[in-house]
Amino acid sequence: MARQHILLAEGRPNLQHSLGLMLKQADYRVSVANTTEEAMTMAKAVHNNPETIDLLIADLDSASIETCRAFMHTLSASTLAIPYLVLAEEICDHTAEALKRHGCMACITKPFEPEILLQSIEDALNQLSLKNEHHTGRAAAKDSTDSAVNG
Repeated sequence: MARQHILLAEGRPNLQHSLGLMLKQADYRVSVANTTEEAMTMAKAVHNNPETIDLLIADLDSASIETCRAFMHTLSASTLAIPYLVLAEEICDHTAEALKRHGCMACITKPFEPEILLQSIEDALNQLSLKNEHHTGRAAAKDSTDSAVNG
């Protein structure tokens, strides 16, 4: 089975490097974007070929309702049904609920232990795999996941 492909949207080079390295060590293929808009452009470019993105990890820095609305708008405007996780400094319950209704697989607050992120990724990919066994083609991720993370 091919390794799963994760697209990491992170604007800070030091976090791009450390998160990218951690994901590669966990045997994921990793692409990096500086912004969510750049991530959507990259995802569109590979949407219908073997390099399809399995999961987007978006570091929103601030999980204010305005930032989350802008992120959800970017995703909606992309017309892609791409499953995603959100990383942020703080995520209030109301914002986490809105993100999950929009398809977010998990909301992870920083700082976090690497094991928490890796487990959330594994949980999300397993959930997506189960969904895809019941549907032909790639299904949009619209359910929340029961994960060991907050949100």
